Amino acid sequence: MSSGISSSDEEPPPAATKNDFKRLLKEARKLGLSSEQLAGLDSVKKIRNKCQRRNWIVFAGKLLVRLLAIVVVVVSIALYLVTAKTGIGKKIVKLAVEDVNADECAVPMTELTQDYLRPPIDCNQCKDVKGLTVVENITPEEFHKKYAFTMKPLLVKGGQNGWDAKNVFNMDYFRKIYPKDSDALTRVERDCQFFPYRTKFDSLGEVLAMSKAREEGKEQPWYIGWSNCDGLTANELRKHYKKPTFLPENYEHARTDWIFMGLPGYGAHMHIDAIDIMSWQAQIKGTKKWTLETPPECYGICPYRTEIIVEPGDIVVLDTNRWYHSTEILGNETSIVIGSEFF
Repeated sequence: MSSGISSSDEEPPPAATKNDFKRLLKEARKLGLSSEQLAGLDSVKKIRNKCQRRNWIVFAGKLLVRLLAIVVVVVSIALYLVTAKTGIGKKIVKLAVEDVNADECAVPMTELTQDYLRPPIDCNQCKDVKGLTVVENITPEEFHKKYAFTMKPLLVKGGQNGWDAKNVFNMDYFRKIYPKDSDALTRVERDCQFFPYRTKFDSLGEVLAMSKAREEGKEQPWYIGWSNCDGLTANELRKHYKKPTFLPENYEHARTDWIFMGLPGYGAHMHIDAIDIMSWQAQIKGTKKWTLETPPECYGICPYRTEIIVEPGDIVVLDTNRWYHSTEILGNETSIVIGSEFF
């Protein structure tokens, strides 16, 4: 009669201990069983095979550990010899221990990546913007109260009164202040920023070396920009322009000048800046159309698109860090713009 308990529910027999095995072996000896007879038993064969497998795994593990230890020692010795005894090794060590904050990124941040990784805009700052404000004259007090550090674009007509940059700035003037192989040109190319846009120029030096025919638009088109961070050159540039009169006296004026030049029909593609502070740009020569677009996170809240026509003598003030913007040179004259930041 069935007990009513299936075999799957039975508890497994307890595992035999080492002492149990010794006791069993002792009883076998008393019964007169030889070592050969014991070795021939199926149960003994199973135990022996299991032990052999375990021993092989232990041996393989110990061998692997020893091999890894040998590899670590060999690699350590090789690294020491390379870093301590070779020129390239010493350079690697120098790069590794230098302050990474003082070095350029190993993988540069592209403009597209920068646009996607930027912090979102607070749409409250542009929801009340009605478009462009155009003024003939504006006092520092009014500018500070209504427009400074906001997303309201402002166009100041005739904002360059007292400047003679329009009579001085041209390609030959820039060749004069950045002579080939000069300290000024070397410093600007090494320490400042250069924007080739869709040209194939690699440096300001290449721009200044272009042919007269290309400069005049008879060959390949061009539009470029650069920042000047050379102190002596800044002093020269600022002989011909001044801090705009609508900026309050307590506002700091950045030491870096920004210069943009190019031929009609060309300009900067749609992008957003990452300079963290407000800027102004003065149209010295030529006419330029700016197109502002709201950042994607503010669609439906802020004005989608605003166009600004900036003519010679005008100064445009806008937050290029929060408005997407592009430019296009209009008319027939080469455009020359100079600008800077304020805070």
